[in-house]
Amino acid sequence: MKITAVRAHILRDPKAGDHRFEGSYQNVLVEVESDTGLIGIGESDAPPALVKAAIEMPDYNHLSRGLAGVLIGQTLDDPSRLWDDMYDATQWHGRHGTVIHAISALDIALWDLFAKGLGAPVWACLGEKHHDRLPAYATIYPLSETLEGIERQAKSFLSQGFRHLKICVHSWWNNRDLMERNLRFLRDFVGPDTSLMLDVALEWTTLDQLRPVLPLLEELDFKWIEAPFPLNDLNSHVTLRGLSRIPIGIGDLGLTTCREFEPYMAANAFDIAQPDITMFGGLTETRRLATKLESSYARIVPHGYNTNITIAANLQFLATCRQASLVEYSTSSSLLRQRLATGLTPLDKDGMMEVPTGAGLGVSIDPQVFQRVRQDI
Repeated sequence: MKITAVRAHILRDPKAGDHRFEGSYQNVLVEVESDTGLIGIGESDAPPALVKAAIEMPDYNHLSRGLAGVLIGQTLDDPSRLWDDMYDATQWHGRHGTVIHAISALDIALWDLFAKGLGAPVWACLGEKHHDRLPAYATIYPLSETLEGIERQAKSFLSQGFRHLKICVHSWWNNRDLMERNLRFLRDFVGPDTSLMLDVALEWTTLDQLRPVLPLLEELDFKWIEAPFPLNDLNSHVTLRGLSRIPIGIGDLGLTTCREFEPYMAANAFDIAQPDITMFGGLTETRRLATKLESSYARIVPHGYNTNITIAANLQFLATCRQASLVEYSTSSSLLRQRLATGLTPLDKDGMMEVPTGAGLGVSIDPQVFQRVRQDI
């Protein structure tokens, strides 16, 4: 197959703009088309206009090129080779941040298209399949600050089959009495067999803010603490890992490429790598990180708070990992999250998701929803 077109679409839910830390109401959808007529799709959890600009920009020089121009006309023989081409062609203005986010979205689309060309699921192109189903965890954002609200939220997700719930620190957590009351109520309500995880989400940014809460989190058996500090604060991550027996997760707040993980790996500063495949460098770079972590203590639980495209990419990747891992399942009510991409099998009664077996990622875009939320018309 030869690549004939690359498109980036800015999507926006009509309810966007009302959320403090919530990216699922805006999105950038990318399409890579081949001369066979097949189209691969991808996305990135990043500012849509910036990603679109990185893809569509005219060339500045031979080390600063628009990503669409890098891809169009190329033979799709190996998505990883094209990843390297995109990285090399943007090193003047890229190597980190938004350009890697754009490469991530395109890389997902390239793997989707490559697998479709072979009539195979993406996992079959990545390696050996180890799992047919994987456990999902529900990300609840924001957690209600009332007992009635918490009970309503928890009951809803437990009834859907979830056995793992992640909650996020919110502004009301600064009232420590309210925070302790609510967390104890949540643990009592869901029972000891439901896993609870915590995403600090930069509502707190210092060890002094988190330290007083650690005994309560340990008592309530939280399974991990995610994004405890800004990613430029390596020392606090190291200190926290020495203070608490709760595993520490990092990476979801924007680490791009293995190179940015390496200082944390060298310092033994985390237990769980949480790269977002849509920002970290796509499936290609996430596979490289998995290889680097094979002989280490750490495991990978990818972040994922976009549409079913992201969930599908995570399922495809995790199916090839020997150790079974949790799949993040955003519970956002966003139209983009709930209806843009279709094709995944619903959560089963055991809280498990099936790995898609159809060609490519296993999802497709609903054209009516796409037209409703598309901004770049």
